[in-house]
Amino acid sequence: METSHRMVETYQVLDTGFYADSVEWCPHDGYHDILLCGTYQLDEGQEKKDVNSDDTTETKTQTRHGNVQVYKLIMDDGSYSLVKTAVIDMPGVLDIKWSPDLVGDRPVFGLVNSVGAAELYVIDQREGVGGGSTNTEVTKLAGVNLGENVLGLSLDWANRITKSNPPQLSTSSSDGHAQIHQLASGELTPVSSWKAHDYEAWITAYNYWDKNVLYTGGDDCRLKGWDLRQNSSSPIFSSKRHEMGVCSIQSCPIRDSLLCTGSYDEHLLVWDSRQMKQPLADTRLDGGIWRVKWHPQHGHKILTSTMYNGYHVVDAEHVLGGKMPILHHYEKDVSLGYGADWCYDASTDNLIATCSFYNHSLQLWRLTTQSEDVR
Repeated sequence: METSHRMVETYQVLDTGFYADSVEWCPHDGYHDILLCGTYQLDEGQEKKDVNSDDTTETKTQTRHGNVQVYKLIMDDGSYSLVKTAVIDMPGVLDIKWSPDLVGDRPVFGLVNSVGAAELYVIDQREGVGGGSTNTEVTKLAGVNLGENVLGLSLDWANRITKSNPPQLSTSSSDGHAQIHQLASGELTPVSSWKAHDYEAWITAYNYWDKNVLYTGGDDCRLKGWDLRQNSSSPIFSSKRHEMGVCSIQSCPIRDSLLCTGSYDEHLLVWDSRQMKQPLADTRLDGGIWRVKWHPQHGHKILTSTMYNGYHVVDAEHVLGGKMPILHHYEKDVSLGYGADWCYDASTDNLIATCSFYNHSLQLWRLTTQSEDVR
């Protein structure tokens, strides 16, 4: 198969300072020009020596610094650029997701971080004096602790399609647990927590069409489904189809029975959520698939962060022999691709933001045409 490297236009590559691991465009009308980038930086600290009889053990204290960077998209005569409008310092950020609903008429995003916290923040944008540059204010709304000595690894909101009151979100953590929380009266309240995986629970994701169903993926190579109305001691299914850790899951927000998953095994799978015995399609992308994002305007394309092999856009509609065609492969300024997202503004025509971990860069690029190359 030939993969297209043409028909991709790069507008900007920015240095994020710290290692960059997540990017998220705002989904709300009037705020589509807001982009968030989450970062963290591991500080090994000082060595400590413990002497027990004849054994000498050396350990290092580890601190994960980080921030959330807020950018505004500038559109000028067919070109695009990002301008940083705010930076919020905090412990290392592992994942970010916008609430699908406004909270008090304002956009809210959730994040999980390296000290085991899930936190919600409110965004306010105000024009500068005399119509000058936009000022962005970010205010913490609520937070909850996920456990002692754990990293928060992922989160997802339940209400992207079927609205819920109060809003509900799920999180996952490095001790293999999944958690459910709800936002009510300005407080983030724990609802349930259970051991979902034997090792790190890399990813959690709702079935957007049925908020009673939650999916999780872990370093135990399992993809699991849970009915939140039942006892969480047993999943409704546990798939071994992936051969390595499952680190990305997303329910399609446009087509109600589609689910995609990615793994360190380098395979992107698309499933019919009504039967999870075998996937509908399986395409190898030659890199661990850390994040997957369905196109927000239709269910035909999937964007992936493919770690050591850049970013891919895959055609989920024209499946040939059980494989999905690769439409585009983006490799510019990539050193461990961790974050990727589509801009929700339809007028930008397939504008994408991605971030690369080791060379702490944020890329802004766009697909300029459809490609028909297939594997």
